[in-house]
Amino acid sequence: MVQNFFVDARGTLRPRTERDGQPKGAVRIISPYDLDARRAIRGNTRWNGYLVHVTETCDADVHVNLITDIATTSPIRDTQALPGVHARLRDRQLLPARHLVDGGYISTALLDNSARDHSVQLVGPVKASGAWQ
Repeated sequence: MVQNFFVDARGTLRPRTERDGQPKGAVRIISPYDLDARRAIRGNTRWNGYLVHVTETCDADVHVNLITDIATTSPIRDTQALPGVHARLRDRQLLPARHLVDGGYISTALLDNSARDHSVQLVGPVKASGAWQ
């Protein structure tokens, strides 16, 4: 099990020591009952389990918004979930011309890929760069 064993630089499997630390959250098993559940962090919120990505309509002239897609994933980056959302919406012929998303779903690559692959314009806040420049 990844919590108990470690593969060192020479490729040797050995018992994990305190010096090795804990495995990364993406591979650490947090429940013997659900091997796909993972540790997740969003801002100051931390939990064990999954993420849910919900897509709904938001037309200004329509009084009822409809949920068009729900995806439950292990804790992955939102940018990794978006291509799957677009593929499912495409398969159901529900792709919007403009997809309003929060900052977690925006990246330069996704702005380009969404327009090129699905003719979808992503609209949302672009995260400020953490670079010193």
